[in-house]
Amino acid sequence: MTSKNKALSIAFACALIGASHGSAAAAEDHGAMGHGSAPAPGHEGHGSAAAATVPQGVLLRESKVQGLSFVYRLYSWDERNVMMKGMEGHAMPGMDSSGKATNHLMVFVRDGAGKELTGGKVGFILTGPDKAEQKTLTMGMSGGYGADVTLRVPGTYTIKTKAVIGDRNVVEDFSYTVK
Repeated sequence: MTSKNKALSIAFACALIGASHGSAAAAEDHGAMGHGSAPAPGHEGHGSAAAATVPQGVLLRESKVQGLSFVYRLYSWDERNVMMKGMEGHAMPGMDSSGKATNHLMVFVRDGAGKELTGGKVGFILTGPDKAEQKTLTMGMSGGYGADVTLRVPGTYTIKTKAVIGDRNVVEDFSYTVK
């Protein structure tokens, strides 16, 4: 990785760190949609004026698998673009350049003691209501892993996560309905 790419990756990660902080406006908007708006794990109660403009996303799921905690958040395309500001034109795993993606999916992984587990490899396989399958690797960011995804067709999606973190291979799947 070149120095320029490292600097951009660090800048991107720093921008996304703010994405995990609470936002009263986002909580109100997402609460009105019935989604809830819990902050990213470990960032409860960290509000600030600057964080009020940072995207919060929608909490999709919290689970425990093989002693690890998984917290999934889904960001709208507009929220994703706010988080990606300054990264235009840079290709990274999990970034869509086709123009088809509609959302950004993130998973935050923690061990039993609540420590963020970074440095792993995580991928998503989404199967839509039309049985179309999307496979994507993620990019590590802000203590989590994220990728652009397409949730254009209304209906139920199966989201399968494959994670290799340290010596653990974890597979989890769940359903999410797009209205």
